[in-house]
Amino acid sequence: MTFDNTANENQAPAFTFHGSYTRAVDAKGRFALPFRFRQGGSVPVEEKYVVSQGADGSLSLLPYTVWIENFNRMRQGQAGPELRANMRKMSLASTVVEPDSQGRVAVSTESLARCGITKKVTVVGMGSYMELWDPDVLDGLEYGEDPVDPGFMDEFYR
Repeated sequence: MTFDNTANENQAPAFTFHGSYTRAVDAKGRFALPFRFRQGGSVPVEEKYVVSQGADGSLSLLPYTVWIENFNRMRQGQAGPELRANMRKMSLASTVVEPDSQGRVAVSTESLARCGITKKVTVVGMGSYMELWDPDVLDGLEYGEDPVDPGFMDEFYR
């Protein structure tokens, strides 16, 4: 399945990531990308992602086209040193990764370690991108027993 990012703002993308999966991480920083999250097309070169600094202490894993679209959208902000600094930080913290023949992606062990990820990673679908978390850190956020805000839920299901 390929990622269709031709949808306009009023239209949902053809594919969204949802759910979570925990995977083992090997000594080289490789883990199997969940099959349901794979974006490969008929040609293996079509499937590539960008790993970058994420929100809330996570790493983000985005389809390459989505990362480029987001990066270019942010470049449209108010020009100046603050915009350049933020763009530079995002660029410095990003790496292109492609799944190998076994569906594994390799993230630098340094990047994983900054988020506390060592032996296991939980991949969380967040719509147009994925978050990478240390399972214990994610569990510590206590989302499991905390219900979704009712106002958010009303808006989500309207």
